[in-house]
Amino acid sequence: MKIEDIIKEKPHLQSPLELYEKIKTLTDQCKKEKERVKLDSYTELIDIVLKNFSSVFQIPYESISFLKDEILKSGKNPVKDPASLWSLPIQSEELSREEIDRMLFILSKPFFVFLRKEGQKASFMDTGKCPICGTDSSLSMIVENNERVMICPLCEHGGSFFRIGCPYCFNKNSTRIEILLDEEEIRAELCLECNTYIKSFKEEQYIKYKDPFLIDIISLPLDIVVQKRGYIRRSSNIIGLRIIE
Repeated sequence: MKIEDIIKEKPHLQSPLELYEKIKTLTDQCKKEKERVKLDSYTELIDIVLKNFSSVFQIPYESISFLKDEILKSGKNPVKDPASLWSLPIQSEELSREEIDRMLFILSKPFFVFLRKEGQKASFMDTGKCPICGTDSSLSMIVENNERVMICPLCEHGGSFFRIGCPYCFNKNSTRIEILLDEEEIRAELCLECNTYIKSFKEEQYIKYKDPFLIDIISLPLDIVVQKRGYIRRSSNIIGLRIIE
């Protein structure tokens, strides 16, 4: 489904859906450009991300070019450690701290995706975290053979995990996992042991929307219901939201 069609069906989600579309466009453009030019220099990859961010979000490049100097001055390599962008000491009279944090999160997204190699099949079984970037995941897909695939919100790696089980405390007792469904049958699986939850969806929803991160966004009302009951989401979604109000 096209984003504009989903917005017509769910106008209350217009703002997060529009932001999702921009982040997806940013990530896709950066991936294509990286593959086309085959750059090894992380300074050139920084240029790619910043220029595409400028284009997608319609922000003059001159307004954000200082970020390259800040990244290089930090001595950290976002290609190897994308999360290092989150702690850049950026100060701004025009942007709030929340806006700065959101911008840095969005800028890190292409770098996380750069970590992933096509065809990787590492599972989430050992730690419950993404085996590529070490991130917690709060989203999974139940595939045709009734197996669970956890999906990393940052590098987008998908890997197998126990069909019934909490990826945070490894509780596998089905009587200690409660299920809530929304109107599209997207599930919230609540762990009664550690008070956290993940969302899961079946292949039918994937066929309809074609993108697990879009499914995560359209089910934001489910996050609100679950979090009002006191359950915790351990990882942000694609637009950087973890606490949904």
